[in-house]
Amino acid sequence: MFAHPPLYILRHGQTDWNLQRRCQGSLNSPLTNLGRAQAADQRKILETVFAAHPDLRVVCSPQGRARETAEIVLAGRDISVGYDPRIAEVDAGLWAGMKHDLIAARWPDLFNDRLTIFEASLNAVEGEGYDGLKNRCQDFLTGVAVPTVIISHGITGMVLRGLACGLDFDQMKSLPFTQGCVFALKQGKEQIMTC
Repeated sequence: MFAHPPLYILRHGQTDWNLQRRCQGSLNSPLTNLGRAQAADQRKILETVFAAHPDLRVVCSPQGRARETAEIVLAGRDISVGYDPRIAEVDAGLWAGMKHDLIAARWPDLFNDRLTIFEASLNAVEGEGYDGLKNRCQDFLTGVAVPTVIISHGITGMVLRGLACGLDFDQMKSLPFTQGCVFALKQGKEQIMTC
């Protein structure tokens, strides 16, 4: 577990490919109408956070869906955003752009109903895997020195949250995978903030 200031972790809003059950990884698809509404909800949730932390820093994944979410979340705020590739989504290797059912048909031992989406995503053929993702998330978290909003992705966000709370892999895979909320982490504990 990392000793860190308060963290507010957001998963980007729903995308076209989330809706199609298509693996994104390092690729990108735009937010849906629901995804934009989820980002607007995150904006409302963060109003009290910005009021409580005048020194709040915002760091965003450089991937398009996270950037689009950040634009909605921060609209009208005079705050600079840092973009950090260490909080980009896990690289999905050969699975990037493929629908889940096709992945399951071609690699049934690596992607199936017995696995959570967290476990399956980290099994991607020629993908980054858990160790690579964990290492870059750890590296990112060690540099966080002030209260920070982190706009990231589903799998990467779960690893960031797990590391910040001192969880092991089996505990991480059970974390909520929700969009449209804010995961507030303080002193190794997580609270889900909603509208």
